[in-house]
Amino acid sequence: MIIRRYFSEENFGRIKKHFPFLLRKIKASLGELELSIRDDYFSIYYKGNSISRISFRRYNKYQININSNFFKGTTAEKKYEDWSNNDAGDYCSIILLSDQLHSFFQKKYLREFATKIRKGNFKEEFIFEHSLIADNRNKEDFFFIDRQVSDTVNRKSLDLLALRQLEKNNNKYGFVVCEVKIGSNHELKNKAADQLNYCVAHINNYFKDYKRCYEEQYKQKKALGLIDIPAFPSIEIEGKVEGLIIVGGYSGIANEKIKLLKKKHKNLKIKQITYSIDKFDEF
Repeated sequence: MIIRRYFSEENFGRIKKHFPFLLRKIKASLGELELSIRDDYFSIYYKGNSISRISFRRYNKYQININSNFFKGTTAEKKYEDWSNNDAGDYCSIILLSDQLHSFFQKKYLREFATKIRKGNFKEEFIFEHSLIADNRNKEDFFFIDRQVSDTVNRKSLDLLALRQLEKNNNKYGFVVCEVKIGSNHELKNKAADQLNYCVAHINNYFKDYKRCYEEQYKQKKALGLIDIPAFPSIEIEGKVEGLIIVGGYSGIANEKIKLLKKKHKNLKIKQITYSIDKFDEF
């Protein structure tokens, strides 16, 4: 199996036992915070940036990795002096026991990490991706199941992976690979279509692996209360993989690039999201 972005049975049990407080915080944030499941760890995202990567260790211990730019200079750094940088020097690593987790992931520290992200790591496409995930929560017909998806064969990650309902009021879904670009991104001309087509073909080639992975991930997220809608306790993924380019903002720049894309790739599906305000008198 080339992709396994769900918890083992043991780690799933540990999540339910040790992290209910954090799951409640994520759910209460209404999309501002997001949990992404990987193999032996999971990440908490804010505005498209990872606030922390949480890995499972033996004896009810956890390794917390945080970007040093988000951690240094915070109240948390002052309290938790027992940390060390990794080899690259980009991350701070802390080992915590299960009974120390609640104190570390308190609102005050999370707010400080978020403030650091807002001040120093403003990447438009990351924030755009995060907004797309947040604004498509609790939808039965179309929602995002994962971000920055890679596997053991394709190390280059795709932006967002969505699930589209194949039949109304039914738990059967199909994959939609989404390449996300800000309208001013020069890659929108050609590279975006090439990236998308490669990822669609790749998932079609390894469909059974991806199907198993995301059926299990959906089931676990549902059981953890991270998904309210759809109401199905489990889903079935089938059909051919579809592709979609999502373009956000800068429509004056984006329009010409989109025309060129459609001219070269006639069957390419593109969703353009603008910030245009129409019919002001109706407000």
